Amino acid sequence: MNRTSLRTTFSIHRLYYLVRNRVLDDTAPVLITAGAFLALNMLLLFTTDNYNPGSTESWALFIAGGGILLAGVAFSRMHDGKAGTEWLLLPASSAEKYTAALVTYLVVYPVIASLLVVLETLCISGVAMLLRTGRFWVYNPAAPVIFRHYFDYAFFVLLALAGSGRFRKFALGKTAAILFSFILLASFLLVWGILLKDSQFRTILFNPNEAHSVVIRRTMDLSEYDNKNQTFWNLIRVFQIGTAAFALGYGYALVREKEARDEVQ
Repeated sequence: MNRTSLRTTFSIHRLYYLVRNRVLDDTAPVLITAGAFLALNMLLLFTTDNYNPGSTESWALFIAGGGILLAGVAFSRMHDGKAGTEWLLLPASSAEKYTAALVTYLVVYPVIASLLVVLETLCISGVAMLLRTGRFWVYNPAAPVIFRHYFDYAFFVLLALAGSGRFRKFALGKTAAILFSFILLASFLLVWGILLKDSQFRTILFNPNEAHSVVIRRTMDLSEYDNKNQTFWNLIRVFQIGTAAFALGYGYALVREKEARDEVQ
């Protein structure tokens, strides 16, 4: 690291080293988990007559789950005693440290994990073909379904990073509990608001005697149902985008506030 990079407020050079260090720290758990899955699949391969290597969706869910778990402990060192001091003394700004976590779990980890899954499914399928107990299938990381659901993965990674910055212990569990409660409340208010805007629902609610005729008319109007269903999912997407933006800013604010407080102490 040279003097020029030290003078800059945000250095790509420093960011590279931060990302590299995160990748090295996460290499062991990722390889251990990948090895465990390989061993499990090999066991199933040798003990079943018609082995199914899985689907793109199932392997993508496995990759996404690993990324969310790693993001959930991304800032655990920041809350630790000795490790917290080492974190504070890293020659990098709060923005660089937080951006390094974003780059690692939103970009670098999915690419590396996808390559591992490609090699793993290639190995499994090759053995299956030799034993004639299964079909040849290799995971395709460029499948359209992967890109369609990437935003959902990024959404949960941002929440996990914010939770890791906020909580010292059991960050992922606490974040999941808060998220579930928030989604439950928001969904209830959203559905209730949509229903209250429906004149026929208000008739059922406030005039029970006319409920039977209203229900008959409702079952016949499927197009209106489809429109409201689409509106509901559009609102859910807006909710996701707003929550992700909040988690992004909140997570960075937590990291910056933690470092500022520790520097004063």
